[in-house]
Amino acid sequence: MNRQDAETSENLLSFPWRSFRRGLFREAARRARRPWARIAGAALALALAVSPDVAFAQAAALLDEGKALMKKGKLAEACPKIEESYRLSPRSATLLALATCHEKQGKLATAWSEYIDLSAAARKEGNKRLEADAKARGAKLELRLPRLTVNVPRAAAVEGIEVTLDGAPLDSSIWGQARPIDPGAHKVSASAPGRKTWEGSVSIKRGERKAVAVPALAKDGSAAPEPAPAKEAAAPAAAAPEKGAAGPGKGAAGPGTGKGAAGTGKGAAAGPGKGAAAPEQAAAGPEEPAQPKAPPSAEEPESTQGASPGHSGSFVLEVGAAGGLLVGLMDSGSFGDLSAYSYSYNVPEGELIAPCNDDVCHASFDPAIGPFAGGQAFVGVALSEQLHLGARALGGYRFGGGYLIVGGPSASMRFGRLWLGLTGLVGVVGQQAKVTGVKGEIPSELADLNYGRSEVDVTAREGSLPETALVETLAFGGSVEVSLVLADLPSSSWTSGALLLSTWPTFMKGLDGLVIAAPVGLSYRFY
Repeated sequence: MNRQDAETSENLLSFPWRSFRRGLFREAARRARRPWARIAGAALALALAVSPDVAFAQAAALLDEGKALMKKGKLAEACPKIEESYRLSPRSATLLALATCHEKQGKLATAWSEYIDLSAAARKEGNKRLEADAKARGAKLELRLPRLTVNVPRAAAVEGIEVTLDGAPLDSSIWGQARPIDPGAHKVSASAPGRKTWEGSVSIKRGERKAVAVPALAKDGSAAPEPAPAKEAAAPAAAAPEKGAAGPGKGAAGPGTGKGAAGTGKGAAAGPGKGAAAPEQAAAGPEEPAQPKAPPSAEEPESTQGASPGHSGSFVLEVGAAGGLLVGLMDSGSFGDLSAYSYSYNVPEGELIAPCNDDVCHASFDPAIGPFAGGQAFVGVALSEQLHLGARALGGYRFGGGYLIVGGPSASMRFGRLWLGLTGLVGVVGQQAKVTGVKGEIPSELADLNYGRSEVDVTAREGSLPETALVETLAFGGSVEVSLVLADLPSSSWTSGALLLSTWPTFMKGLDGLVIAAPVGLSYRFY
């Protein structure tokens, strides 16, 4: 047996022993590792079992520290501790303390959101008392919430634009919507590919409503243009079965970067490269980079003036239905043809019987009170987000007979969710009232002959006095506007505005009495 056969036999004989010895080593190592694995598993299970208790203890300690700091007025230190406590152990009591801390800190929108979450959590727990308390706190806070509207006009909404508020991205679905926000300074920014970044800041107070319009982003000339796809002309199949022989190659004799027969690029005179005989590009130098064609959305946008739904100078229109109580205290006036009546008074020659007319006779009436229904309208401009100036008209029909048609200049100012305003009014008012009599005037120079009286009762020549009559008068006065914003609906469309519940207490002086109206209405103010 030669040497090679001997080595082969030795290997075959030693193979089972080697395999057996290797298996023993592996089993020994596996058994050696098992105790450590058991110890690690037990430690992990113990940690999982203990961690909830540890987290609860840490949360309780942080909550106590936060409450103590809050009592001392150290809100900047208290709120983060309570917030960390809630993160470790989310409980309703902790959330209530956190919302209270943020409310005291002046973060109204944050606290309002937390009260809403607390109400939902209490309802889920079945704690009706806590749920009612959270709802009441949130409702009270909502009246003082500032709201910010970020508008992105269509001309500014280029492809890829990203708008952020205080560094947080704003989804396009909430553009143009008034969002509750904490009082203070806030930063709005917008960016888009190939455009310069725009940044703006806004400061907002409690109860204020403000809007920020993102302008058209200017093109960024320093941005690298996107490479244009190379346009390769189709070579005739018979003349160029392969690429390059007669194609639009790059640089037949270009030094440096030219690609062709004399360059370092692709394609010799008849090789598979790109164009040895191309006459179009870079015959004696480097080729010019192709300018990318701007997409339609990247063209220079038109001016965005007037895009913001609540910006100053915008047109304001309010229309709505109104109804209420109309009180007429007009004790005298005319009710038509008085020529059928006459009256008498003393003169030096004896007694004079004088006919009635509208100049010397007038009827007397009882006060008239009745409901009326109609509408109102306001037309003007927004001098600012909080001040609207224009004219208001109010009209309606009084059930039982009568009417009210008045109007005049008006100013309206916003305070949180309330609009307060004043209107100067002039117009005509009519009322169907009970006639109590007709009186005729006595000339002042004859008052001594008539026992100092200036007028006397009129006797009817034909028929009797009507039971009721329509008395009309020209009236002057004013009204006070008190409107509650039921829904604030700003947007970039013509429907931008607010739904209002309003009342306009009105006081007017007629030529022959007073007029008082108390209308209440539901209206929509477009602005």
